[in-house]
Amino acid sequence: MSASEALLNAPPPTQEPVGKATVSLPSPASAFTGGFEPTEVSLRYKLALAIVAIGMVLLVAAYVSLILLTAYGVYYHLRHEAFLVQSAGGNAVSLGLYLGPAIAGAILLFFMVKPYFAGIPELPPRYSLTRESDPVLFAFIDKICQLVRAPLPSRVDVDCQVNASAGFRQGLRSMRGNDVVLTIGLPVAAGLSMEEFAGVLAHEFGHFAQGAGMRLTYVIRATSGWFARVVYERDEWDLKLHNAAHRLDLRLGIFLHFTRFCIWLSRRILWVLMHVGHAMSCFMLRQMEYDADSYETKLAGSEAFARTSARMRALFAASQWAHRQMQESWRSRRLPENLPAFIKVSVNNLPADMKQEFDEAGSRRTRLFDTHPCDADRVRAALALNQPGVFHLSEPAANLFKDFDDLCKAATRFHYESNLELRITDHNLVAHEVAESESQSQAEGEAALRDFFFGLKLAYRPILLPEETPLLSTADLAGLLKHARQAMERSRPEVQKALSEYEGAEWLYQRGLDALRQGTQQATGKAAATQQALLPTLETFEKQAGTRLGCGLQLVRQCEFAQRIVGAEALQLEADRLTGAFSRLGQVFGRLQEVRRKSSALLCAAQATNQPKLAESANRRINELAPDLQKLIQEIRADIAGALYPFPHPREDLTLEEFARNDIPAKHKLEALYNDCSCHLSRLVPLYHRILGRLAFIALRVESKLGV
Repeated sequence: MSASEALLNAPPPTQEPVGKATVSLPSPASAFTGGFEPTEVSLRYKLALAIVAIGMVLLVAAYVSLILLTAYGVYYHLRHEAFLVQSAGGNAVSLGLYLGPAIAGAILLFFMVKPYFAGIPELPPRYSLTRESDPVLFAFIDKICQLVRAPLPSRVDVDCQVNASAGFRQGLRSMRGNDVVLTIGLPVAAGLSMEEFAGVLAHEFGHFAQGAGMRLTYVIRATSGWFARVVYERDEWDLKLHNAAHRLDLRLGIFLHFTRFCIWLSRRILWVLMHVGHAMSCFMLRQMEYDADSYETKLAGSEAFARTSARMRALFAASQWAHRQMQESWRSRRLPENLPAFIKVSVNNLPADMKQEFDEAGSRRTRLFDTHPCDADRVRAALALNQPGVFHLSEPAANLFKDFDDLCKAATRFHYESNLELRITDHNLVAHEVAESESQSQAEGEAALRDFFFGLKLAYRPILLPEETPLLSTADLAGLLKHARQAMERSRPEVQKALSEYEGAEWLYQRGLDALRQGTQQATGKAAATQQALLPTLETFEKQAGTRLGCGLQLVRQCEFAQRIVGAEALQLEADRLTGAFSRLGQVFGRLQEVRRKSSALLCAAQATNQPKLAESANRRINELAPDLQKLIQEIRADIAGALYPFPHPREDLTLEEFARNDIPAKHKLEALYNDCSCHLSRLVPLYHRILGRLAFIALRVESKLGV
C-alpha cells in the first residue's frame, strides 16, 4: 500500500462531535506535560545570516548605482555633445541625434526609478477572531507561545488556504515591538488533530523565537520580493510606452524602441541580481525552516511531525482538486458553503495521478534554489531528533474553536465575496452533504473516463451513442459489449499514436488560422489533410466505444440483469436523466470545436488591430470570422433548445441553452461575441465530458458484473 493510500484510508482521529467547544475534552492547557529548551542558534549561523542580509542590501545598492550611472550618462551627453547641433546648424537630423538619446535616457530613468515609488500591494481582506469569540483557541495559542518563547500574536486571522503563517503585522514598522499576526488556514484545522495542529503553530512561532534571525530573514524576503516586483511587474506606463512606440512614425518611434530595449536590458540585469540574491539566501532560509521544525518536533514529537507532513501534503493536493471542482460547479453558479470541509473530504476523492504526485512529493530531494527543504529531508531531521513531544491530544483541532462549522461557513462566504469578488446569494451555496456527494460523483466520473478509454484522452472528438438500439437479449448485449471492449483494447497503441498526431495537427491548424500575414495560413490546409487521414482509425475506435457504452446502458435497464447490480434503480434513473443531454451535446460537439478555433483566431485578430502594419488584415479577418461565429452560436442554441441541464441546480427547469448563455458584461459587440463564444465553450464542453464520465461509470459497473 502506498503512503497516499495509507493516509487516505486512515480512520479519523476520533469519532466525537466536531466544532463545539462544549465537547467534554481535557483543557488544552492541562494536556501539556512539560516544557523544552529553545533551539540554540550558533553565532556562526547568525553571522552568516547577517552577511546574507547585508549582501541583499548591497544588491539594492548596485541597482541604485546603475540608476546614477544612467543619470550621469544623460547629463554627460547633454553637457558635452551639444556640438551635434551647433556644428550642423541645428537641422532636424542633428537635433534628433542630440535630443533623442536624452529623451530616451530620461524615459529609461523614469522606468528605473518608478519601482521605488510603487505603492505596497494592497493586502487581501482578512477575517479575524478575538479572545472573546474563541477563548479556548487563544488559551491554546498562549500556551504554545509560552513554551516556544515567542511573542503573543496581536491578531489572529483565519482564511481558506491550506497553510498557517505568522508574520509582522505592519512589515518593517512592526519589527521593533514584536507586533505579530497569526493566520490559520481553516482547512488545516479541519484536517489535523490537536497534536498535529499544535506542532504546526509551534513551527510558525518558532521563527519568532529566533529573534534577530527572524528580522534578518524578513529583510531578505522583502528584498527578494522587491526584486521580483521590479523584474516582472508591469503597469499602465509599460503599456503606454509599447503603444506609443508602435503608433509613431518609425523615424520618431525608433528612439522609443531603443528605450524599450534599454528598459528590457536593465530588467535583465535586475533579473541576474535577483537570482544572485535568491541563491545567497536559499541556504539560510532552509536553515530557518529546520530550526522552526525543531520546535514543532519538540512540542508534538518526531512521529507526529512525520504524520503531519504527510497530512499537509494530502490537504494541499485536496485543495487543488477542490478548486478545480469549484471551477466546474461555478459554471452552474453553485459553490460549497463550507470550503474547509469540502477540501477535507476531497482528500478521499483525489484522482490516482494526484495521489501519485503527493506521494512523489514526499520523496523529492532538496534542490539548490529551494527556500524550503524537501519533506523527506525535514522528516529525516525530525526523526533524528527522536523527540517524544510534550502534547498528545488526538482530538480534532476543530474542537479548539467555539463553533467551527459556523466559522467555516462564514469564512467561506467572506472568501468568495471579498477575495474572489463573486456575487453570492444563498441560492449559490450548496450544503456540505450535497457538495460532498457531487464531488464524489465527479471523482468517480473522471476515474471512469480513464478506465473506460484505457487512459486515452479524446479532447477534440465526441463519442456518440448508437442512433438505433435494437432490442437484444442479455447474452447478445453482453457479447456485443465484450467484443467492442476487446477491439478498443487491441487498438489502443494505434489510437494513442493517432490521437497524438491529431492533436499536433490541431495545433498547426489553429496556428494557421490565427496567422494574419500572407502565406502562413497554408498550415490549416496541411493540418486538415493530416486529420482527414487519421479519421478511419479514430472513427473505428469511437464507434466501438459508442457501442460498448450503449450496450452497458441497455443492460442496466434490463430488469433481469439489473437485479444483480447494487443500486441499479438509481443508476437507471441517472442514465435516463443524462442520455438526452448527452445526445444533444454530441450533436453540437463538432460546431463547438469550430467555435473554439475561430474565437481564438478572432481574439488574435482583435489584438493585432493595435499594430499599424497588421491593422488592415486584422479588421478584414474580424469581418470574416464574426458572422461565422454568430451563425455557429445560433445553430448550437437551436440544437440544444429545450434540453434540460441534467445535474442539480437551484433552477430545476434550467435548459442547456440557458446554462450556456453569456452573462459576462461587454463594452462593445465584438467583445460580447467573444464572451458568448467563451461561455459556450467553458460550459458545454466540460459538461459533455462530465456526463460522459458518469455514463462510463454506469457502464463499468455493468461490466464488473459481466466479469470483464
